[in-house]
Parts: sequence; C-alpha cells; structure tokens
Amino acid sequence: MSGKESPAPLAGGNRADIGCARRQSDTTTIPRAPAARLQGDPVSGADSVTVLTTKGPLATKRITRLPGAAIPVIEAYGKAAHFSISEASVSGIDTLAAVLNSVELRPTSFLVRGKPAEGIDRWSARRRLHARKAKDGTVEPATLEPVARHWIPLDLDSIACPNSLDPVHEPDRAVEHVVALLPEEFHGATCWWAFTSGQGVKDGIRIRLFYWADRPLADWELKQWLGDSPVDPSIFAPTQPIYVAKPLFVGMPDPVPIRSGIWRGDRDEITPPIIEKPRVRNAASGQPFFAEPGGSYEYHRSHIGDHDRGSGFFAPIKSAVASWIARQGSEADTAWLRTDLERAIREAPRDPAKHPDDYIEVRVRDLDPLIAAILALEAATEAERRQAGGCEPTYLAPLATVAEARERLAQALDEHVVSIATYAAARAVYLADLRLWHEQTSMAA
Repeated sequence: MSGKESPAPLAGGNRADIGCARRQSDTTTIPRAPAARLQGDPVSGADSVTVLTTKGPLATKRITRLPGAAIPVIEAYGKAAHFSISEASVSGIDTLAAVLNSVELRPTSFLVRGKPAEGIDRWSARRRLHARKAKDGTVEPATLEPVARHWIPLDLDSIACPNSLDPVHEPDRAVEHVVALLPEEFHGATCWWAFTSGQGVKDGIRIRLFYWADRPLADWELKQWLGDSPVDPSIFAPTQPIYVAKPLFVGMPDPVPIRSGIWRGDRDEITPPIIEKPRVRNAASGQPFFAEPGGSYEYHRSHIGDHDRGSGFFAPIKSAVASWIARQGSEADTAWLRTDLERAIREAPRDPAKHPDDYIEVRVRDLDPLIAAILALEAATEAERRQAGGCEPTYLAPLATVAEARERLAQALDEHVVSIATYAAARAVYLADLRLWHEQTSMAA
C-alpha cells in the first residue's frame, strides 16, 4: 500500500475528527530516506536516537503456548545490568522510522530519550542517570544525561476498541482511533506506529506511536503537555526503556500479521504548543512545597496543582484530608486543616485552561462537606475498633507431640518430591515436542 492515496472516507467520520482530509497509507514501513546507521561514535545532525543493547537478556517479550494450553504464557522483559550504547542520527520522521524499523528486528535492543554521557565506556555501560558510590568506595559515573528531543514516543495501552474496528486487520483505522484521543496537534500528522507485544493476545488496542516535532521538547514538557492524555508518561525520562522490538512467539504464530508501519498524514511534523513550566512556590507555612514521598498529609498537600509533580486538585485534596484525619482522629479540631487546605488550593500553580477560577471556588466550597464526611467515616471506624473483641487465630493450632509434627513434616516432603517428579516428566514431554516442532519447521524451511 506504500505511496498510494486513500481518498475514501472512514466510516463514522473518523477522518474528519482527526483533521486529515487525505493521507497516504504506508503500512509497509518503507522509508523515503536511506536507513540511518547505528554506530558507537557520537553523531551530529538535527537530533539522534540513543539505542541500548543488552548482553543477552531480551528487550522484548517471549510469548509461549504450551501443548494443550488455551492461554499463552507471556514472559516479562529480561533483566540486564550492562549495555552497549550507540546513537543514530535522525532528521525527520522518515529517518526516525528507518531507525525504528532496524531496532524492532533486534530483540535485545531498546531506546532511551537520554544522551550518552561524555567519557563513558559505550561497549559496557550501566543504565544510570546519577553517579553511584560502589561498596568498595569507587564512584560509578552516570551514563545518560537528559536532553530535549525532536522525536516524541507515545505508549498507549489497553485503549477501548469499538466493536466496528478490528485493529489486527485494520491497523490504519486503529491508529486513527487512538490519535483522535490525543491533543489536536497530533491529528493528521505522519507517525510511525507499532503494536506492542500484548496486541492480539490481550484485549484492547495496545500501540506505540512516534512523531517528529518541529522543535525539541524536554521530558518535563511532554509530561506537562500530555498529562491528561491516555499515554504512559513513564517513558518521558532519560533512562526509561522504550521497547520497540517485535515479540517472540514459541509454539504459536504471531496473531498480528502487520506489527508496524507509517501512517501518512498531511504533514510530517507537529508544532507543539507553548508549554510553560509552572512556578513552584513555597507554602505560607515555610515548609517546602514538595514533600518527601509517602502517605503523609504533607505529601498529598504538595501534589495539589498543575505543576510537573502535581496531580490536579480533587484527588490530592481528598487524600490529604483523609491522611490528616486518620492521624489526628475523629475528635480533632479541623479548623486549622480547613484553613491550610484553602491556602494550598488558592496558591497552587495551575493551568487556567484546565482549572479556571470557578473550579477553584468549587474545590474550596467542597472542603467543609468533604471534611465532615471523612470525619464521620473515621468515627465509624473507631467505633468498630472499640466494639471488636478477640478474634479467632487464622493459623493452625500447634500439634500435640513432636512425633506427630515429624510425621506431618515427612508427609509434606513426600508430597513435594512427587510434585517435582510429575513436573519433570511433563517438562520432558514438552521439550521433546518442542524439539520435534523445531526440526519439522527447519525441514519445511
């Protein structure tokens, strides 16, 4: 389908929804530019992609269907400690697609948004943002540094799929469906897409999208901009793995015939909006606005607002009230709590487009009924604790004699040995069947 126009509109008007009147379907992933070269030396150009390769552990998932099993077993990503680090020069969506097409065929490689630190051993390095002191007193240096990138990776998982859409056999429509959930800057723009390992095995649409922006964006900008979008923000970090390698299937075919491709839009790059980093202010109490992680009142209070570590308003306010009352009890005087939270709400950095003035007034007015409701819940919980008597132990009563205990222990050991032997026999049969399958597949090839 590469290079062909697809003028027919989509059912349900999805094409208009994403602002693309005409676009090319390019699910064969053939780039318009030569494939970028991966190499161990630093590169120059508009941007680059950092690729980490393990020393053996998989950077994809292995999906195995055992003989007679209805549900396949999905193995997690391998745990690697050391990597070789390379960079690929990219200058637009097509050279980016060329790199992604290469990496998706390498089951031990993945991407990160950071750049290699100066002077590191690129052939055997850890994935580390900060220097760390080893047990022997030596300092292991940081290997990756934050950097703003033109390329934007988006990870969308478990997106609800309409009954009228078959993502496995209609990947273009699947891309259009999920793009419609993103900010309008992405609508109609060319992207490289790839179904993740769970597609075809688990429910929903599971896909990664890569875009090219006309200016580089830092990780905090992506988190701020896409905070309300159905994307996983964890990959917006210098060292976080971005997996693109195709999954490996054992004992079953890949249920997805086309795993990746290019969705051609009416433009090859997006223009992000101006993203301002909210100014973080200290609370009037003089305590730092950001509290240490944990379930404390101060922690939840520090997450009120639209700053880069904020969680909005409703959830952290409710959690802060619950935490304070749980610690102080239902008889506590909540006047201080009410005053302090109102100050936190009014002073918190916020995006007026998300949380205008009238929304802030609603949150302030809701403080009184919210505090009263949580006080009532705490009072009920305290009453239940006072009324609760002794409870029966859930563990078995001790055996009467040492001889009886020894007999029970010997019985348990015998049962364990039998279970091991049964498992070993079943595994031997499975391995024999697997070897036979490999031999038949090799002969057929």
